[in-house]
Amino acid sequence: MPTFTDEGIRGKIHADLNQNVDHIAFLPFGDLKQSVLDDIQLLKESPLVLDAPITGYLYEVETGKIVKV
Repeated sequence: MPTFTDEGIRGKIHADLNQNVDHIAFLPFGDLKQSVLDDIQLLKESPLVLDAPITGYLYEVETGKIVKV
């Protein structure tokens, strides 16, 4: 999702599938690592998540490796 915008995705879906998805937020992001770090922090601060280890990983498409963040 780092190369997309909500507007771009909506336009592509409308052009290719003739569907209106203006009501959907696709939540694109620019920095993969920062996005994982933000999600980890959100989960750690959530009162809904019990005391459990929270870890994030990135999948590197180019190398096929999974890297812990």
